[in-house]
Amino acid sequence: MTEEIIYTDINVLEDPSPACQPSPLKHHVFQGRSLQTDTDAVSSVPKNSSVAQRHCPGRECNRSLEDFVSRLKQSLCHSAQSPTADSSSCKLCPMDWLSHRGKCFWFSKDSKNWTESRADCSAKSSRKLVIQDQEEMEFIQNVTRGKYHVWLGLSVTSAEKNWTWLDSSVLDQTLFPVTGPTDVNSCGVIKGNRIHSETCSAEFKWICQKEAMQL
Repeated sequence: MTEEIIYTDINVLEDPSPACQPSPLKHHVFQGRSLQTDTDAVSSVPKNSSVAQRHCPGRECNRSLEDFVSRLKQSLCHSAQSPTADSSSCKLCPMDWLSHRGKCFWFSKDSKNWTESRADCSAKSSRKLVIQDQEEMEFIQNVTRGKYHVWLGLSVTSAEKNWTWLDSSVLDQTLFPVTGPTDVNSCGVIKGNRIHSETCSAEFKWICQKEAMQL
């Protein structure tokens, strides 16, 4: 999958009013978009932004903050969307995450077992990949190119021995059949367009996902 990558510095002009004089704002922003989605942007904005550190009257600060958000939307959203797109649909992901259909996806470079990879996604305030439909499966295939196994947020529950996603939904095997045994210690991986059963202690790469941030 091809990604367009743009790096830009945003200098936000400050309100000259003496009632509200924050420190200069300069954010290094990462922006990209998937050629498949066109409406998604990717950005990284420092958490400890000086916007949050303003000391000024509430109304003045609100206007200044609204101006900052407006400029941020112009820089990040309009260039990644069609001229007629609703700017309210602009959704952002952290740096190094891919944006697709309102979600953010992070692809690991190393390998871990199923439990360790699940913990890693939790540490990133996300969860392991739960595939919703065939289109999302195709997106994953385009990124991985089917060259290696990737852990899913899918495992066999101990009681019913059903293949169950991390969101507690049961896998629809008419949509995604699983190749291999359905044992208590079985976890799901994908390679290409197929889901396979593997021992949960095996080590593979993994994918984390979370909802994109609405700007």
